[in-house]
Amino acid sequence: MIYTGIDALDGLLEGGIPDGSRVLFSIEPEADGQHFLISMLHTAVVSGRKTLVIAPFTSKDAYFNDIATQSHYHLDCYDELISFLDQSDVEAITRQNPDQSACRAAWRDRIRSIVKEEDIDVIVVYLDVLSDYFEFAGAVSLFDDLGSDKPVTIAFEYFNLFGDEMLNSILSETPCDLVITLQSGAGIVSFFNYFTLHTVSWLPLPARSLPYIVTEGHIVPYIPKIVVTGPSNSGKTTFVKNISESGMSVDRLGVLGTPTTVALDIGHMASKGFDINIYGTPGQERFDPIVPQLARNAMGVILMVDVTRPDQMARALKLKTIVEGNAVVPVIVVANKADLEYSITEEEIRSALEIGQGTPVYFISATDHRQCRDIIDSMVDQITRFEY
Repeated sequence: MIYTGIDALDGLLEGGIPDGSRVLFSIEPEADGQHFLISMLHTAVVSGRKTLVIAPFTSKDAYFNDIATQSHYHLDCYDELISFLDQSDVEAITRQNPDQSACRAAWRDRIRSIVKEEDIDVIVVYLDVLSDYFEFAGAVSLFDDLGSDKPVTIAFEYFNLFGDEMLNSILSETPCDLVITLQSGAGIVSFFNYFTLHTVSWLPLPARSLPYIVTEGHIVPYIPKIVVTGPSNSGKTTFVKNISESGMSVDRLGVLGTPTTVALDIGHMASKGFDINIYGTPGQERFDPIVPQLARNAMGVILMVDVTRPDQMARALKLKTIVEGNAVVPVIVVANKADLEYSITEEEIRSALEIGQGTPVYFISATDHRQCRDIIDSMVDQITRFEY
């Protein structure tokens, strides 16, 4: 198993990438996607895998320096594990073999020789220059039949200037086990980068797009908004505060002297390798006109109900209808105050809220930090398995 080094992505892949797989990172214009391949390379050498890097656009020293500057990965510390074909090798092979077929044969022989002599486990390939020489299919075929006695994992990075149509065309000729497209300006939230699991040959995962941010050269998958909604005093503010590593609430005292949210609760946390922003909506009816705005671009909705107040189920259903009218996203129902005396059942909640068995219902106390964290973990699972 080879790890991508991105915890949330490895989780989606159920641990990582099987040995011997072919991986393609297809980067579309304006996407900040180069760090995916770098992360995988770093993880491979840290785990002791012997790796061949083919970077025809630069020298080995310049490549190591760039990665150290961008990502703070010091690959020179693993020099004994890394073999390299760089710009000087490209120039030498091309100069010595002006005929394209001879050049292609020389490349194949050189790659096979290194794989065998150095007992290579992983090959990392920057494919663009080789594609200019041999076209995409021809460049990828250089890595067919490597003559190794063990499975060799090959990871390609390719700048795709023509989108899905081009990608589908080249993959019809050269299928890969894992294809991840890296995009910008398309998806649920337009101003983020996205990675899309286009193909996963060993898992029945639907294609999906998930945002990510790049922090100091490291990829952080990102859920920009989970909305927590529900009737007034159902426990939304307590829930958001209890799970948040940082956050704020805009409250005032209600007519009974208890705090009531007048704008929204905002929280931030990490779960399963994702950075997450959480927004709690006000529950009073007079704020209903702003709920669609607060719910816009949400990737998931947590609907909170008070199990000691079955009379509020109609109000909860109305809020559910409002947020679902904004977008089709996964929903979780949280039956709060389950530590107190109550009589309402899960079946009654499902009936009142008009939800089927596919929508999870959890009985919790929003004052219990662990239970609240479990809800967010479940929400992340719902989001990463939901076909948007």
